[in-house]
Amino acid sequence: MLHETRQYGIPATLRGLVNNDMKTTTDAVLQLVKDGVTDGVQIDPTLYTQFSIRSVPSLVVRCQAGYDVVRGNIHVKQALEKVAQTGDCAQVARQILDAPSNAAGSQP
Repeated sequence: MLHETRQYGIPATLRGLVNNDMKTTTDAVLQLVKDGVTDGVQIDPTLYTQFSIRSVPSLVVRCQAGYDVVRGNIHVKQALEKVAQTGDCAQVARQILDAPSNAAGSQP
């Protein structure tokens, strides 16, 4: 999922530091940015608690009605389509999918 988040404007979030070490974490994130996998990540363990995330990858779609979580190693588009079909935040998922930057053939 990580390499697709940029295309959809979805922030990638880590629960904490890699090996509980800031330098190791910084080096890992810089390598991902350098390789074009992502524009960066945020570290926020509170989101993992708030959305009951116990396994990764997981995609959270938030809306006024609450939130939907899709877990598993699937493409971001598939996860968003699942929310768009059956989720409480279906409208938000559809808006993300329908955004011009996500049109077929666009590159992340």
